[in-house]
Amino acid sequence: MTWQRIPSLCCILVALALGACNPAAIPTPPVANFATRFPVNLGGKTFRLQIALTELEIKNGLMGRRALAPDEGMLFVFPDNARREFWMRNVPINLALGYFTADGHLDEIRPLIAENPETIPSRSTAIRYVLELSENAFAANALGTGAQLDLAAVRSAIHQRGFRPDAYLPPP
Repeated sequence: MTWQRIPSLCCILVALALGACNPAAIPTPPVANFATRFPVNLGGKTFRLQIALTELEIKNGLMGRRALAPDEGMLFVFPDNARREFWMRNVPINLALGYFTADGHLDEIRPLIAENPETIPSRSTAIRYVLELSENAFAANALGTGAQLDLAAVRSAIHQRGFRPDAYLPPP
């Protein structure tokens, strides 16, 4: 055995010893990716939502999506409160848009017309979450302003995606 191989052999032995001692202590990578849909309750109704967190995910949103089930949608989560603007560029289906405050309350609902390149700004400057659902989902589920988004489920989804929930959500 040459001296050059000893450091590599030591590293392998240490890794095996640590794994044998406590396999639960070895972190596992997140299994959920952007395409994963998470169950999130809104006003007593459960929706299966993709969670958009990165700049690219937020930019692309539902572009190219040709259909959306009545219980599906995309939740855009931002790390701060601000006025938000959304458009429908390259989205060939009508949608409904919900703007939410940091505490998870639905502040306003706006219609989104397919392929409309104009931005739809929020009225409020304190918007933290934006939810896109199928065209009639808010009305069909009797969801109006004040409906509460389940932030614990959102926190869990962010964690499962491999992101730090505290970077996006106020403390529980």
